Amino acid sequence: MVVYASQTYYSVVRKPETPAFIHRERCWPEVDKYSPCEAACPLTQDVPNYIMAIAQGDIKKAISIIRETNPLPSICGRVCHHPCETECNRKDVDSPIAIQALKRFAADRDSGEKPPPVARTKEARVAIVGSGPAGLTAAHDLVNKGYDTAIFEAAPTPGGILTSSIPDFLLPVEAVKSDIDRITALGVRIHCNVRIGRDVSLDALARQGYGAILIAIGAQKSAELPITGSDLAGITTALPFLMEAKQRRLASLKGRVAVIGGGAVAMDVARTALRLGADEVHVACLESRADMPAFDWEIEEAEREGVKMHPSLAPQQFTSKSGSRASGIDFKRVTSTSVDSEGRMSWTLMEGAGSDYSMDADVVVVAIGQMADTSGLPADSLNLSGRGTVIVNPDTGETSMDGVFAAGDITTGRGTVTEAMAAGRRAALSIDQYLSGQPIVAVDDTREIITIKPEQVPAYLVRRDQWEIPKLSGKQAITTSKEVSLGYTFWQAVEEARRCLNCRMCANCMFERGQLCFETADRLL
Repeated sequence: MVVYASQTYYSVVRKPETPAFIHRERCWPEVDKYSPCEAACPLTQDVPNYIMAIAQGDIKKAISIIRETNPLPSICGRVCHHPCETECNRKDVDSPIAIQALKRFAADRDSGEKPPPVARTKEARVAIVGSGPAGLTAAHDLVNKGYDTAIFEAAPTPGGILTSSIPDFLLPVEAVKSDIDRITALGVRIHCNVRIGRDVSLDALARQGYGAILIAIGAQKSAELPITGSDLAGITTALPFLMEAKQRRLASLKGRVAVIGGGAVAMDVARTALRLGADEVHVACLESRADMPAFDWEIEEAEREGVKMHPSLAPQQFTSKSGSRASGIDFKRVTSTSVDSEGRMSWTLMEGAGSDYSMDADVVVVAIGQMADTSGLPADSLNLSGRGTVIVNPDTGETSMDGVFAAGDITTGRGTVTEAMAAGRRAALSIDQYLSGQPIVAVDDTREIITIKPEQVPAYLVRRDQWEIPKLSGKQAITTSKEVSLGYTFWQAVEEARRCLNCRMCANCMFERGQLCFETADRLL
C-alpha cells in the first residue's frame, strides 16, 4: 500500500495488532539500539517511550516509564540541563523536542498516589550522608534493591541544595517535596538536623551496623574573593544570599546590585536580586560572553528579565566611599581565559589605556563557585584533592576507605542536578556489589546510537518547530517568586510529543528503509 504526500511516494508497513504498548511486533527487533536523547541523558532515561505515551494522551503510562529510571521527575522537569535536547535528532529537521518540559508535564499530572513500601530482602543496612539529588537517587535505588536505607541530613528539611538554595521561581518547594515523599514512601528514612562530624561520625555509623556508607553532602560553601576590600559591609557570597532569600529572611534590596561570576548560580542570584526590588542588576565575569559557564538559556532568561551582562572583567578591588561599606568594584579587562584539566582557570589581563573599568554598586554578591565542606570528614582516612573534594573512582564512587563511597558535588566541586543523580546511581550499584560480595565493576552500555544526517531527512516530513513553552513575561516574572515557566497544557504537550521521531524504533524504518507505518505517518505528516 502507498500513501501520497508532498510529491513523494513512500511505502507504509501494516501488520496485525499485538498486545505491545505503542509499538507492534515488527518494531521489537530494533529496540537494542539507542536514541541519541537516551545516550545523552546521564540517567539513560527511556525518553522515546514516555514521549510516545504523552503523544497518545496516556499520562499515567508516561510517568510510570519516567519513574523506572528517574526518581525525581518533578525536579528534573524544571532544573535538568537537558543534554537530551541538544542531541535530539529532530534538531536536524526543525528544532529539538521539548523533552524536559514534557517530563514536567507528566510529573505535574501524576495522581499523587504513593507507592507501597518495598520489602526488605537484604540483611545489610546502608547509611547515606546528605539528601541532595545524589543521596536521594542512591537511596531510591538501594531501597528498591531490598536494603534498609537511612539518610542523615544536616539541615532541618531534606533536599540539600534543591530546597535550600535553588529559587522558587525555578523550583518550587512543593515539587521537591512531591518527589521526596515518594522515596520515603518506599521505606527510606530521613533523619534531619544530623551533621556529620558534629552529631555522628562515619565510624559511629559503622558501629551502628551500617555495612556501607555513601557521602553525598554536596558543595555547601560559596567561594570567596580574596581581593582588597573583601571585608567591607555590603559584600556577601552566593549561597548565603540565596538561602536567606529562599527563607524570606532578606530585606528588600534598593539601588544597584553587582554579581561577580558567570555561572548558573550567578544567574540565580541576579534574578533573585531583581525580585527583591533591586533597581539594577549587573553581572560581571572573567569569561567572554561565549565562554560563560552558565547555560545559554539561563543567561537569556536573566537578560529577558533585565539583568545586564559585563563579560571579560577581572575584579581587582572593592572600593568604598564611606570607608566601611562597599560602593563599587574596580576591574581589569580580560583578553583571554583558559581552563586546565583539573578545572582551574587562568586568564590574561589587558594592559595600557582602556584596560581599567569601574562599576558602582550598593550591594555586591560574589558567585564564583562552590566548595565542599569536608570539616566533618576524617581527613586522615579519606583522600582529598587539592580543591577539598573527596577523591573517588569516577566509575564506581569508591573512596580510600573500605565500605565508604561518595557521589555528587562532594567529589567534583560542581555539577548539575542530573549528573549528581547519575553519580548517586553508580554509587548505589557499587554498594550493592560490595555488600553482595561481588567485584565492584561499572556497567558499560555498548548499544548502537541511532543518529541521522540532515540529508537523510525525507522531503515528505512536515516541518513543525518546538511548541513554545508558556511563561511569565520578563516584567511579570520579577514581581513574584512564582514559577516563570507555566508548563504545557494537555493539548500543547500532546502536539509537542507527536513531533518526536522515536529514533530507537521508527527512525530505522523511516531513514534506513524509507518506510512509514500508519501510526508514525499520522503523527509526523
